Amino acid sequence: MSVQADRAWQHVGSTSNAEFYRIEDDVLAVLPHDSSHDDGQTARASLEFQDRYWTERGHRGAVVVFMDNVLAQDADARRVYASETARRLSTCFALVGETFYGQAVSAVFTGLSRPGIPTRIFPSLAEARPWLAEMNAAHGRRL
Repeated sequence: MSVQADRAWQHVGSTSNAEFYRIEDDVLAVLPHDSSHDDGQTARASLEFQDRYWTERGHRGAVVVFMDNVLAQDADARRVYASETARRLSTCFALVGETFYGQAVSAVFTGLSRPGIPTRIFPSLAEARPWLAEMNAAHGRRL
């Protein structure tokens, strides 16, 4: 199943392995390309994109990563997300896996890595929204 962007979302940019969309003023969506392979370089590029995005807006915000398109994520990518996120501007990561496969990829990531910011797995964006709002209320301050 390839995850597609909602028509209401605003496309705000891309990296070599993902497209980024504004869902709300303080919520950014990451849609990895179909059959995406995430490594240290692509992980770092994603984090740098997020920092630029929040800096341009003048505030921090939450990130939703749609995991169903991720085919593989190597140890270097997990290391980047675990060790380089605490100093970044995103308030949290909601990993959305709408399929069993997306849930499994998310569970492997959170089981093997301890992300530097709050990170939770959800079966849908709708179920993630209350937590995203809570995280942004607690951590989403102006820069």
